[in-house]
Amino acid sequence: MSRCPTHESRHTLHNPLRFVLLALALAVPACAGRRQPVFAPAAREEADRAIAAWREAVAKADARGSARLLYEARVSQGPFRVSGTLAVSEKPGSVEAVLAGPFGDPIARYREGALQGNGIRPIAIEPDELRALLGGVWRGSSQPNVDGIHGREALLRWSGGEEVEAVLDVDASRFKSIQVTRSEGAITAEYPGDAGSWPQRIELRDRRSGNALRLVLIASEPAAD
Repeated sequence: MSRCPTHESRHTLHNPLRFVLLALALAVPACAGRRQPVFAPAAREEADRAIAAWREAVAKADARGSARLLYEARVSQGPFRVSGTLAVSEKPGSVEAVLAGPFGDPIARYREGALQGNGIRPIAIEPDELRALLGGVWRGSSQPNVDGIHGREALLRWSGGEEVEAVLDVDASRFKSIQVTRSEGAITAEYPGDAGSWPQRIELRDRRSGNALRLVLIASEPAAD
């Protein structure tokens, strides 16, 4: 895939994928200047290995169970910028989150499938989609197609009712980026740096507006289902 940052191909969002991206979001540097991978057609053995790595990534995500997560959040929208924290409580089919400013004042809340906050129109997004972007893994409703290979990276695409593509590090069985495209535009999530049980860093970008959100994981702990 030859689009930015590993595809032009996703704790605002026009659907909390735009959760904090439309509300606030840190301007992540543009991808100009980065070397962009060119994915070649995958041989059968390469495709089989990529699918096995995808299944392993999904299995590792399923094994995490429910969790409470705390992030350092750096966000901006146009001239507006703020640093604070994003506290998330997530479990299968459910996500609750609070974005707080530098003095702990709540700026926005996500619960029951919608983001709401002062000066923010309600934004709807399926909890499972938000969980996928924060968790750094995309299950999809079916097995993805392997549309290319570049070194140790595989380009995955899901067809059918969802327009999603992702770059997977096959050797490490972890996602490097995910892009979800819908009528409102595309949301790209990147996972740079090292990965622990949860992605340590998440960079979200609203491709249409250029707004972005950068999260650094501060703490995580299991939560009761």
